[in-house]
This record gives sequence, C-alpha cells and structure tokens, in this order.
Amino acid sequence: MKLLEIKKPSEDIISQVNSLDGEKGKIVAIETETEEWFLGENVITALKNARSKFPNGIFYFTRVGYPAAHEHKDDVKRL
Repeated sequence: MKLLEIKKPSEDIISQVNSLDGEKGKIVAIETETEEWFLGENVITALKNARSKFPNGIFYFTRVGYPAAHEHKDDVKRL
C-alpha cells in the first residue's frame, strides 16, 4: 500500500491560524491545495466544516497555538 503524501501548508497560513485570538486549543483543517481553513472544537467538527465545501478534499490538521494537532507519548517500558 502506498501512503499518500500530504502537502504541508505555508508558514503564512500556519502563522495566521496560530494568531487566532480566543481560539487557542481548537483544531483547524486546512485544505492542502487552496490552503482554505476550517475551525472546529475537535478534529471531527473541523473535518465536517471542511467537507461541507470540499467533500473530496485532503486536509492537514493543526491545533491553534500549538506545533501539532496531536501528541503521542510512549509510556511503555521496554525490556
């Protein structure tokens, strides 16, 4: 299976999203071709908002005011 390569949005769009006053912590879905973005309380809401305009779009997700939408910490102790 070949993985789809997702185009990362421009630094200008990321800066715009991260400067949204009063929206810190919310999720933004950014359509990769147009760089139009859609705000939501969570990934599902942001995706629903984005799909209303781009039903077949490919989206990049980020969290307002943070470097990534999600973080994973591995707490499993290795042998």
